[in-house]
Amino acid sequence: MATTEPRLRTPDEIRRMAVRRWENGTLLRGFLRGEAQFPLVLPCRPPASGAIPGAFEAVRAWIRALREQSKERLGHGYVVEFERVEHRRLASQALPVRVRFDTVEDLLALIGKLDEFRRFCALVEGIRGAQPALCGWLERHPGEVLQHEGDWPRLLAVVGYFQAHPRPGRYLRELEIPGVESKFVEAHRALLRELLDAALPPEAIDAAVTTLAGSGFEQRYGLRHDLPLIRFRLLDPALLPAWPMRDVSVPLDEFAALDVPCRRVFVTENKVNGLAFPLTAGSMVIFGLGYGVRSLVQARWLASRELHYWGDIDTHGFAILSQLRGELPGVRSFCMDRRTLLLHRGLWGTEDEGARYTAPLAHLGDEEQELYECLRADGLGRALRLEQERVAWAYVRERLREVTGGCG
Repeated sequence: MATTEPRLRTPDEIRRMAVRRWENGTLLRGFLRGEAQFPLVLPCRPPASGAIPGAFEAVRAWIRALREQSKERLGHGYVVEFERVEHRRLASQALPVRVRFDTVEDLLALIGKLDEFRRFCALVEGIRGAQPALCGWLERHPGEVLQHEGDWPRLLAVVGYFQAHPRPGRYLRELEIPGVESKFVEAHRALLRELLDAALPPEAIDAAVTTLAGSGFEQRYGLRHDLPLIRFRLLDPALLPAWPMRDVSVPLDEFAALDVPCRRVFVTENKVNGLAFPLTAGSMVIFGLGYGVRSLVQARWLASRELHYWGDIDTHGFAILSQLRGELPGVRSFCMDRRTLLLHRGLWGTEDEGARYTAPLAHLGDEEQELYECLRADGLGRALRLEQERVAWAYVRERLREVTGGCG
């Protein structure tokens, strides 16, 4: 026998307890785990009669209320157990001391959930039979079984497809799953992620992809997806015979397969800066990626180039630089130093204080780290930033000459 509730007094309190066990999943979770929850015995007590005139009638009314909603009267629900109690005000009386639910069906019938429970049991039997690997998920999320009652045939079909075709390398639209269209998968990505993580072997999951935003679902489970476009310009006319297009946008996988015949690559976040970037011997510029610069690591040929990153002088600019350098250790910063910042004092702006980057950065050089810490601590001004598009163009050309040894 189990009893975990405080002493209950009224039929409404008993009903609320039963509803709570249903809604918070305690009852269903225990059922799935095979735990012995019944008989469920709940102690009860009479109303506090000491301060109530006519206490005898109050207790009789309480007993009558318990009996009216008991299994004896309704055919389901709880059994009222009596014991003879010596009471100071009421003398020797047979009073209810506990109520007892003999079965889960008795409890659920009392709160009108018996039909839902039977449907839950049928769904669980079908899910366990089709996908035994989901038993642990069911125990953790019993409430979601009925929430998706009409979807389980399609959900299980999707799980079965990925088991039979791990990391299929196809677009969602191409998957041939009887009765399942791609829009269903897209609409249930969050739930399918939980199910696939439980049902697939580790080698079928890219655990490094932790977000479902954008193409995260496709990447995690080996589907093809709409890759970001990498836009770049060739900054040296001498490269055009070998590469006949000056301004190019290509999907990431095609960019990764290139081997542009340049020796130097600049990466700048701002689109206009990329479009206006000065002609520079043996060089190209990539632009407009923001935090997406990390995707450039897929282009292994970049590691053999002299790589420069130009971002805003603010906390996020240094965060992007650190992330990129974590993937491509040889990357250098361009116009992201104290000298640049102080020469453009009249053009300083401010970051959104609620969105500033404040975590430690692991891949900055000493001078970069010092400037980042200064910005983070408001050493030169509150939430200070210098956006890259505010840097004087004549100054940019001067710094380019330093980088290239005067070859522009």
